Amino acid sequence: MESMEHERSGGDVVPRRGSRRCVGVLALLVVALVAVPVALQGNAGASIASPQLKAVVCDGGTYTVKAGDGWFRIAAAVKVNVTGLLTANSASFMTVIHPGDVLCLPSGASTTAPTPTNATTTTVRPVATTTTTRPVSGPITIRQFPVQGVCFFIDTWGAPRSGGRKHQGVDIIARTGKAVYAVDAGTLTKQYIDAPGSLSGNGWRLTRADGTYFFYAHFSRFADGLKVGSVVSAGQIIGYVGMTGNAGAPHLHFEVHPGGGAPVNPTPVVKVTDGCAVSTLVAQPAPTTTTVKPGVTTTTLKPTPTTIKPTPTTAKQPTATTAKPTTTTAKPTTTTAKPTVTTTTVPVRAANKWQWITPVMALNTVLEGRRLAAGVPTPVTINGLAGVDTRTPGVMLRVVARNIASAGTLTLHRCGTTPSGTPTLSFSPDRVGATVAPVEVVKGTFCVTSTTSVDLRIAVAGQLAPTGTVRQRLATPVTIDAGFVPAGVTRSIAPAAMSQPKGAQAVQLTITLKSPNRAGSFGIGSCGGVPWIVAFPAAASQRYTVVVRTNAAGVCFAPTVDAGVTVRAEVFWVG
Repeated sequence: MESMEHERSGGDVVPRRGSRRCVGVLALLVVALVAVPVALQGNAGASIASPQLKAVVCDGGTYTVKAGDGWFRIAAAVKVNVTGLLTANSASFMTVIHPGDVLCLPSGASTTAPTPTNATTTTVRPVATTTTTRPVSGPITIRQFPVQGVCFFIDTWGAPRSGGRKHQGVDIIARTGKAVYAVDAGTLTKQYIDAPGSLSGNGWRLTRADGTYFFYAHFSRFADGLKVGSVVSAGQIIGYVGMTGNAGAPHLHFEVHPGGGAPVNPTPVVKVTDGCAVSTLVAQPAPTTTTVKPGVTTTTLKPTPTTIKPTPTTAKQPTATTAKPTTTTAKPTTTTAKPTVTTTTVPVRAANKWQWITPVMALNTVLEGRRLAAGVPTPVTINGLAGVDTRTPGVMLRVVARNIASAGTLTLHRCGTTPSGTPTLSFSPDRVGATVAPVEVVKGTFCVTSTTSVDLRIAVAGQLAPTGTVRQRLATPVTIDAGFVPAGVTRSIAPAAMSQPKGAQAVQLTITLKSPNRAGSFGIGSCGGVPWIVAFPAAASQRYTVVVRTNAAGVCFAPTVDAGVTVRAEVFWVG
């Protein structure tokens, strides 16, 4: 069971092809987040209460929790479904377990599982009465929670991952751009840079004096001024939440390696310092350049107004007429400045090509604890999003409607205008509510209006710019029938099979899922890259549009449940 941080060769992270999902349970995490909105909106400094184990009578065997165990890991060890294990213990994914707890095993559990005992039907599981006396997993403690709130996490230690891997970290779900903190004082000993096929994306390894290190992944960007060898203090910002690498939604993947060895379950470790309700930034250490800045800023700026002021004073003494040239002279200064601004903005306003970026989340109403109100335009700003130019006149968006209670439509539009024409997306509870569409941006903002109340997730995948790619529609759309695709199996489509023109950098596809045997999700993206994962309900047929970047290997996709898949290539963006 390898951790993401250790999946490398010669000390470097290496690409892993196929269906790779660090966030295979992210959809579950977000659904769980909806169920605890009050906890997330508590007072700053408060902790989110977590359900504790209840004393129950076991009807079969039992299992004693060991250091490093998690619900998924135990379920895999005793060869039962994790849902059955949770039901047998009257627990949920949010229920925290600790070494020494005795769990009830459901019927069908493996008799050869490590440390289960054959209990009788009268066995009563002992449970500690308070959480303060329970030890964390191993001797590791941290001084600072790793993410700025509002955020959310549950125990997914041991959850299965592609390639036979197991999840050996904790995923802390938060909005893009939230601060990521050093959990303790130490040295940044390794930096991970996002690249095609990277699992971790941008991240750090933070090592303490005792050799214990903490692995961080999926940053949108690093904090300024830091490099390998930088010494940081507990609570210092070292980066910002993102979804680089193998991530389907913004979050921090966090691992704990005691003494520099194998990882342990970090969930109990971060639970002790849970700061998901704390949205205020931790006070940061004073910058090391404090003594330099006054010498540059103060000394340089103060003499400037001092030398300018005597000019009008001297001019006033001869006559009032002499003062007029001073005013006249000032006007050309203003006039000269205007062309400078105009010249800077003209190329951006004239932008007519698409630049493709690592998708970055612009709106997630679930994490924000709110739903779109029916008929009310909601402004969405792109200012501050990693890789997005605030001056761009338009962006290409991935739009997903979620927690759909009733049928409706939504429209992307310029703020200050009334939505008109064909809606951007029609959605209902019985079909996929996802699409890709462009929208005009004015002063870094666009608006979205829905006919019904709904949760919405919007990510920016591309932007208009003076340089980039142009849109080209195929004369004859190409349809590829992939046939029946088993759950978890990755299929690929070569560029030639899609009639992909030379130099194409992205492709627009219509995905049709035929008769999925149950609700699930579908991931698609460039082979070796990060897939866009969209959930779908159980229905006879599902259809939606995607825009994904492509490469020499083509496009790869995989469903999480058995389904027939048809892909229709319609539009390409060519360099």
